[in-house]
Amino acid sequence: MSAVFTFLRKAFSLLFSLLFSLSGALSAPPTVTTGALTPVKEYEYPYSEGAAFCQGITTDGAYLYGTGCIKYLNYNAVTKIDAATGEILLVNDMCLPADLVAKGYSHLGDCAYCDGKLYAACEAFFFKDPAVMVFDADTLGFLEYHVLPPEGQGNGHFPWLCVDNGTVYYTQARAVDEVRMLDLADFSYKGAIKLDRTLTQVTGGDIYGGTLYLSSNEGGGEKVTYAVDLATGETTPDFVRQTGGALTEAEGLAVFPTGTGALFYYLDVTLASKASIRVYSFGG
Repeated sequence: MSAVFTFLRKAFSLLFSLLFSLSGALSAPPTVTTGALTPVKEYEYPYSEGAAFCQGITTDGAYLYGTGCIKYLNYNAVTKIDAATGEILLVNDMCLPADLVAKGYSHLGDCAYCDGKLYAACEAFFFKDPAVMVFDADTLGFLEYHVLPPEGQGNGHFPWLCVDNGTVYYTQARAVDEVRMLDLADFSYKGAIKLDRTLTQVTGGDIYGGTLYLSSNEGGGEKVTYAVDLATGETTPDFVRQTGGALTEAEGLAVFPTGTGALFYYLDVTLASKASIRVYSFGG
């Protein structure tokens, strides 16, 4: 079955790559137009490979881990990538158990690494009972899943999550006016942090230095990253990246601390044509 999913992914991506190339769409090189991010490097993959991690990204420093899906083919994948070289090392092309697929789980979102495990947001058809999917970071094998508590489900959209100090942070995708929290120990609901503005098209997030950074896909080629003060809910646009054109979507975000600051890893996907992992330095 894994070989079948791999074939479908490549066939699907080839079709859309041809359509994209025929469209004659133009794109600008990625740059930072606002904020203190400095481009470091970029890994670029054809969509035939990038579909396996086109939704989310996280890192433990040595490896990058990505989550991907093609929703209407019930295709979901988890991928391990060498952080130093960008080489794809391992792909689990059929990462959700058949019984969960039968329940309608079909859309992995952004993910987080913590203590040898990968935690991924996952939506279901009709946006009922979204769940946290858990995988082994070494083998990428599926371990368990946890349905969000009813009081923390909102409208059922569950595009991303991150983990910090024993707490899972997440939002819905649109009309985002609060950041919700789960206890990592038992996935019970811990409440929400009210934002001082409403955001839209939030696709990824991670925490660094007590600040939650949220990647947004709103706008055209310029994508905004918002900074959220977790103590007050104050939310400000902090970075603006030129991602290469309106046909490029900003997806997952991961932040990894370094000795002098942090590395910000962004996942940008261009209309079933390519996936780009863009690395920026911050601070130092």
